[in-house]
Amino acid sequence: MTLRPQRRRTPPSEKRQRSKLAPSETLVEPQPQERAPKRANERANKRANERAMADLIATRLEEDIVLGRRHPRERLIEQDLCDRFNTHRADVRLALFELEKKGIVQRIPNRGAIVRDLTPKEVMEIYAVREELEVMAARILPFPVAESDLAKLDRLQRQHSAAIDNEDMLTVFYTNLYFHQTLFGLCGNACLIETIRQLEQKVYGIRYYANAFPEALDHARRDHVEMIKALRAGRHDDLITLTRNHLKPSPEAYIRAYERRFGNSSQA
Repeated sequence: MTLRPQRRRTPPSEKRQRSKLAPSETLVEPQPQERAPKRANERANKRANERAMADLIATRLEEDIVLGRRHPRERLIEQDLCDRFNTHRADVRLALFELEKKGIVQRIPNRGAIVRDLTPKEVMEIYAVREELEVMAARILPFPVAESDLAKLDRLQRQHSAAIDNEDMLTVFYTNLYFHQTLFGLCGNACLIETIRQLEQKVYGIRYYANAFPEALDHARRDHVEMIKALRAGRHDDLITLTRNHLKPSPEAYIRAYERRFGNSSQA
């Protein structure tokens, strides 16, 4: 008969000691539920970095187009942009997708992306809608305007004027943009403000043609001064007239340049 060895009983004191072990001493491999948040954070950080790079690329391309460094129908080659920004094609494609949504870039199957060119007919249609929307914003803008808002417009006007004198065209673009966003933002209609901004973006590519003429820049800064005077004095009718006339130089300059380059037959 074979005798089985008796199993050693664990003393109660040893059981209590084992129960006091920290989780890090008893678990070697991380559990799936612990790995998941880390992976999610890594993916979120990667997406945020890609978005930041795409936004940078899109902004720089917008500036190139506004300043006339990129012309209508010019190709935007992905590899060239990758080399310029030291990044990969996913970032570049995301940037081009965002610019396409704004109407600044056009992507053509099997050819890639180009700077969108607007025909004279398209320009006139966009500006006709812009005029009515911006006049509406001026018409419903409540008076009196707060002194803090007038002071902000004054500051932007001075910066815009100084940029013209210094021939700093990038600052001219941004201060003009912020001036009008601030002005129309006073109307208080969020839907109208957003629609004005979307149409404004569609014609970024034509701004260079008016800004190339000193008289057009002088006309713009004089209008800004008069708009502030109308706001301060509560003169709605003057503000509406200034708003309507302020838009005219840009499409006129673009259409003249377009017809010189492509001829009148491209209007359709």
